[in-house]
Amino acid sequence: MKKVVVAFFLISVLTRCASKEKQILGIWKTDSISNFVNGFTHVNNSQDEHWSHFEYTKDGVVFERRKDEFRKYNYKILKSDSLVYLDSAGAFLNGYKILKLDNDQLVLKKLQKPYLPGKNQELYEIRFFSKITSDSTASK
Repeated sequence: MKKVVVAFFLISVLTRCASKEKQILGIWKTDSISNFVNGFTHVNNSQDEHWSHFEYTKDGVVFERRKDEFRKYNYKILKSDSLVYLDSAGAFLNGYKILKLDNDQLVLKKLQKPYLPGKNQELYEIRFFSKITSDSTASK
């Protein structure tokens, strides 16, 4: 009985990771960025050409495009709630907690280092993305 419960749990976890890996595929545009610093919040939602688009491919590569620039990273989804970016050698670059991922919206949270020394500091950034579909690009 215990083996059946463990097997069911493992299948459940693997299915959720696979589901997230399928949902992240495609092109995402940045909608807004919210910064939280020790109780103060600043939201930047003034979209311009300096904001990136991210294209996630099924082979684990993400392309970040901004104006005429582009960068290429590898990515992995861990435990269905963590997204990590890796360089070409597999070294860790950035990590995000996935707060929401469905077919239309991606919300990522990244913890930031404190600006000042001392305890009881909370700094993080939340990025909101919407998926670009062929329908939305045709209407532009």
